[in-house]
Amino acid sequence: MVPISTVEQEGFIQLLKTLDRRYQLPSRKYFTREALPKMYTEVRQSLAAQLTKVSHSALTTDMWSRRPYMSVTIHFMEDWELKTARLQTSYFPQDHTGEHTAEALQDVLKTWTLNPTGLVAITTDNGANIVKAVQLNQRLRIQCFGHRLHPAIGHAMDDGRITRAISLCKKVVSSFSYSWRKCKYSWVFKVTS
Repeated sequence: MVPISTVEQEGFIQLLKTLDRRYQLPSRKYFTREALPKMYTEVRQSLAAQLTKVSHSALTTDMWSRRPYMSVTIHFMEDWELKTARLQTSYFPQDHTGEHTAEALQDVLKTWTLNPTGLVAITTDNGANIVKAVQLNQRLRIQCFGHRLHPAIGHAMDDGRITRAISLCKKVVSSFSYSWRKCKYSWVFKVTS
C-alpha cells in the first residue's frame, strides 16, 4: 500500500540490498506496465467468473462529492456466506444528474454482465440525483442506514439539556487543550490517582 515510486527511492533500494544482495528490484515501469495490469486482469476475470454464478445481488453506490468519481459495490450470497466486492470506481466528469447517473448504473450492469432480473436492490444515500437514477432504472432503492442515522441523531440532540451538556464538555476539553499547565496537572492527576 505504498506508491509505485517507492521502488526508485534510495532507502528502499538499500533495504532490499541489505536483505538480499542477489535480488534484482524490477523498475517502476515493470510494475505500471506489466505487473499491475496483469494482476488487475486476473482479479477482474476471476470476479466476473464468480458473478456469472450469482442469481441475486444488490448494489451499493456513492458519488464522490469533491472528486468526479462513482463507486459501485456488489453484495451477494455464496455458500450461505455474504460476499462483497468493489466492482469499480469510475471517473465521472459529467454533471451528477439523475439521468447521467442512471446511465452509469446501466453501464455497470452491462460491463460486468450482471443478471438484470437478479438485481434485487440498490442502496444509496438520499441525494436527489441518485434517488432519481434508481427510479429511472426502475429498481428498488434502500436508504443507507448511516445516512438515516446521522439526521436522527441530529434531531435527538435538539434537546436543550443535551446541547448544554455537550457545550460544557467542549469547554472543559478546550480548556485543557489550549493550556499546557492544565494538561500538565491533568497528567499528574492521572498518574497519582
